[in-house]
Amino acid sequence: MNPQEGAGRQIEIYKRLSGAEKLNIAFGMWEMALAQVRASEKAMHPELSNEEIEKRSRKRMTGGTV
Repeated sequence: MNPQEGAGRQIEIYKRLSGAEKLNIAFGMWEMALAQVRASEKAMHPELSNEEIEKRSRKRMTGGTV
């Protein structure tokens, strides 16, 4: 299977999911991305508190709207 075929199959699977299932996947993806941003912030700024890391991470994830 090539990448285009794989993407097509994935789209077909997503189309069959309920709204709640799609939302659950989206939340999981958000949490995974937020964890990666937190790790990045900790690596770049080890001197910061966990509270400041969380604040900076959420700011990055929302484009500065929090």
